[in-house]
Amino acid sequence: MSKDFDINKWNSIQMDLKRKYPQLTNADLMWRHETKEDFFKILAVKLKLTRKELEKMIASL
Repeated sequence: MSKDFDINKWNSIQMDLKRKYPQLTNADLMWRHETKEDFFKILAVKLKLTRKELEKMIASL
């Protein structure tokens, strides 16, 4: 995933993630972490993915 992750596109990405992973809640997808890395680590654990798998999947959305 690009280091230039666009936070403005996050609304679209989170809707795609909710469709793909219905177990995710709005609270899970709320950008409330200091860094992208922290956020992705927590989200990856919730989805039982590695961080690299999560990043690759998000990049494909």
